[in-house]
Amino acid sequence: MAFTAHRLDRQRGSLALEPESLGEGGQGVVTRVLGPEKLVYKEYMPHAGTVNDRALTDLVDFGQNLTPVDRHLLLKHCAWPVARVVGGDRVMGFLMPEVPAEFYGTIGGRSKLVELQYLLFKPNWAWQDLHQPDITGRAEIALLAARLIDLLHGHGFVLGDISFRNLLWRPAPPYKMFVLDCDGFRRHGGEPVLRQAHTPDWDDPYQPATGPDLDTDRYKLALLMGRILACNAQIRPGKELELLPGLEPQVATAIAELFARAGGPRGSRPIASEWAQAILGRRRIIVKRPPIRHVSEPAERVAIHLPGATRGQQPISTPAEQPSSQTPPSTPRMSIPMPPLRSVPSSSPSIPRQSLPVVLSPTGSDAQSHFMTLGERITTSDTFADQRQISPSAISNDQVTMLIDSLAAGGGRLPVAAAATLIQEPVERARLLMGAAKRLLNIDGYHVLTLKDGDQTVALNLQLLKEQFLDEEVDP
Repeated sequence: MAFTAHRLDRQRGSLALEPESLGEGGQGVVTRVLGPEKLVYKEYMPHAGTVNDRALTDLVDFGQNLTPVDRHLLLKHCAWPVARVVGGDRVMGFLMPEVPAEFYGTIGGRSKLVELQYLLFKPNWAWQDLHQPDITGRAEIALLAARLIDLLHGHGFVLGDISFRNLLWRPAPPYKMFVLDCDGFRRHGGEPVLRQAHTPDWDDPYQPATGPDLDTDRYKLALLMGRILACNAQIRPGKELELLPGLEPQVATAIAELFARAGGPRGSRPIASEWAQAILGRRRIIVKRPPIRHVSEPAERVAIHLPGATRGQQPISTPAEQPSSQTPPSTPRMSIPMPPLRSVPSSSPSIPRQSLPVVLSPTGSDAQSHFMTLGERITTSDTFADQRQISPSAISNDQVTMLIDSLAAGGGRLPVAAAATLIQEPVERARLLMGAAKRLLNIDGYHVLTLKDGDQTVALNLQLLKEQFLDEEVDP
């Protein structure tokens, strides 16, 4: 592989390093860089193998292309590569943020990183004074881990080596997490910087011959969840999960069910957002959807007009034709005030100036009707509110509303360039926000929103959207 320089490359000889290293792992030695940047340098050992320059460059570029706010959050929780370090025409290592002091604790009379392992065993003499969270605190730490992995999976990264050694936690409330060895991550379907490492007793028995993938990550996430919440470093799916006492019964049941599911065949393992929903007590039940049959007879049509849009006729369903929502009695839908209607900006390319899809939705005992766009129905639903809490996102509700409505108006497809103009963001920023929208709309592994044509086109499955957020589906 030919060497290609990068604009952020730093020459090895230009680094002012402390004389003593902070430590070393199986692939490299980490040393603090002198100066105000609060960076450390990881230099790969000769036996680590050939460094994939392009894969490391992709990690650096990912962080650089985030908004300042998102980049700050990434570097606050991850030892993410911020620049390659080169010697001549060879990549020797990379720079990354130094682990914040709050992730250190006194262990065996010395200041050490507080790894996840200190949650998986009963305290011994060396760390008996280290803060030990109760079950509520453990659930909070597990939730943080699930959200962080969900975020990285949402951006298409396979973590590979999820274990008790490369996850740190803050040994005091409010709890926080920090991820080490981020250079071991790779894009789904891409190559890693180096051959991905493996931690004994954190292996996936069904890992494919091609190496770790998203499904392998999900198995290891189940190990993480079960071992934190049971304080058991050896428990695996397939064995009875004896959780520490104190969890609410419905939460404990949901976690046990997900843990058991993780022992099933590849493709059936719980995704990160399901763990987050279970811990929050808002788990959605995955059901096998019946085949969808298209309605052959046209519905009765009425004409409506939206303020600010070109007047024209748009077919909508009357109240009598709306599918009934099958909501369990124990979880009634809340009535949420409706936001004002919006129209598509006139400058949006490839978006016709027409009325957006609107559903006539009856409310109250007298069936008084409110006109709402599909996007507004989604973003004001309880399910969407749950998704917001599980996966905090940079894309606003208004932007999601406009995106859904424009996709619905365009038959479920929209160029990313048009979406960027619609939500008033640069194209590169819009692509990142489409990833954020996917994390909000893709529930339980269903591909409701996808990027196609090399991430040039946004596609929306309207039927799945309604099933997941509005409990609407066409009867077979």
